[in-house]
Amino acid sequence: MTGTAYDRPRLRPEVVLGPALRSGPKTVHHVKDARTGCYYRVGPREHFIMGLMDGGHTLEDIGRSYTDTYDRRLGPAHWQQMFTMLGRYQLLDGHADDAALDKLRQAHEAKESARQSRLRRRWVMLRPDRLCAALATRLAFAFRAAFLIPAFVLVAGLQVFVWTHLSTLTHEATHQRSWVITVPLSMLLFWGITVLHEFAHGVTCRHFGGTVTEIGLSWRFPMLTPYCRTDDIVLFHRRRARVGTAFAGVFVSLLALVPVLAWWLLARDGVPGRSLAAGLLLFGSGAAVMSLLPVLRSDGYVMLTHSLNIVDLRRESYRFWRLRLRRRDPAAREQLSAYPPRDARAYAIYGITSLLLLVAAYCALMWVWFGTLQRWTGPGWAVVILAVESVVAVGILGLAARGRSGERQAADA
Repeated sequence: MTGTAYDRPRLRPEVVLGPALRSGPKTVHHVKDARTGCYYRVGPREHFIMGLMDGGHTLEDIGRSYTDTYDRRLGPAHWQQMFTMLGRYQLLDGHADDAALDKLRQAHEAKESARQSRLRRRWVMLRPDRLCAALATRLAFAFRAAFLIPAFVLVAGLQVFVWTHLSTLTHEATHQRSWVITVPLSMLLFWGITVLHEFAHGVTCRHFGGTVTEIGLSWRFPMLTPYCRTDDIVLFHRRRARVGTAFAGVFVSLLALVPVLAWWLLARDGVPGRSLAAGLLLFGSGAAVMSLLPVLRSDGYVMLTHSLNIVDLRRESYRFWRLRLRRRDPAAREQLSAYPPRDARAYAIYGITSLLLLVAAYCALMWVWFGTLQRWTGPGWAVVILAVESVVAVGILGLAARGRSGERQAADA
């Protein structure tokens, strides 16, 4: 395997190597094969070797660099293992078989289809990569400081205005006579802003060199939400590119509310458009806040994970806390000792914060619902109804969690 055929190995041009990210106690790099659509994860040492496979380095050159960096020599067994992995995924230029690549692509598509279930499903509405590429070229000015700084000031000022005029906006949005007109129109305009939100993710991803494969609707129990698939975010070496791609949707959504605020300020009291603008300002700002909450798997969660250079933050946080709760077990203590202090703090804080926020939100919801129910049924029956609802909700969430765990195991198999 280390003969002259592999003397100056080169990865195929479609293969892209990503930066170092943390996942649990490990460092991982993502590798994308654009030909098959597959993403792989490799460790830092495999990534180091692959990074030198550019056709200009011999195996001896790579071996010397590896020894200088890791103080270990690459023996025949290591090379055999490396080339076996490269051959399995058909990553080497000049040694890839078209039929094998097609099989890998088909297997990837089959795995994607297997993830579709009653609890998790996606409906593709658009393949927007070319459109996003064209928009990224035409909107290049929007990524410069001369545009971004004034835009941030406008968005910040808008949010200060909305939350300091909350009672006025709420009154105008809820006290109106033309519900038949304003409600459908509000929904139409809100979905228009949502489309801008998703395209903002795609255009920003394309600006930083990624591809945008899908825009559509995602069902992840119990929520139906639009999505823009920007998987290449894990390949961006600059942290600000990853965080910026995740933040772009919320930023554009809030920027789209600036003309809405202008209309609200210019419209006179009693004009139907004023109440419509008030509703859009409230719901648009509220949706932005919800998107930025890192306890939900939304934009804020992605921003947080990449600002920390971590992937799988939620799943790894749960795994970390399961180990913490079993720390009397020597095996659990040994696994916990492998976590660097910085990562351990991140997983611990995220787990505690998520739990506190979810409990607080649940208690607030129960309090509001109890206040409504007791007027209809009395306090005793209200408590019974809420208790039954809580048990049912826990059961459904438990089934959903087991279903998602099964899907992950099937996908990883």
